[in-house]
Amino acid sequence: MVSLNHRTVVPVGLFVAGVACIAASVLTGEADVSLFLIFPVFTGSSGLFLLGTALIVFSFIAGFLLLMKGQLELAGGNPYAPGAEAGPEGKKARTRYGGVVLVGPVPIAFGSDKTMALTMLILGVVFAVVALVLLLVFAG
Repeated sequence: MVSLNHRTVVPVGLFVAGVACIAASVLTGEADVSLFLIFPVFTGSSGLFLLGTALIVFSFIAGFLLLMKGQLELAGGNPYAPGAEAGPEGKKARTRYGGVVLVGPVPIAFGSDKTMALTMLILGVVFAVVALVLLLVFAG
């Protein structure tokens, strides 16, 4: 079961509401859907479509602001912040993080240190190869 953190409820709720508004405007004929290469493109001029687009944009803004707030709480030494537990020597446990973004077949990796960035790069290359193999197997 997926458990949403209190910081993710607002952005996810805004995003889902925005998608629902855009879907409703498409279903009522107030907006159109087309494909550009592999990307869906939504166009519309109704108030419902505008509301949906605005909600999606606000969801990203709220998500980044709440993410920044959480990072500031961790950096400020808030004892109630997640990840602020003491380690075995009484020192603050260091949080490591990393991620990978696939832009087409090209992985873009980042991390809190060199090891995490390299791990994410390897993971990104593996994902890109798996995606390419699946594409070749199922497309041909």
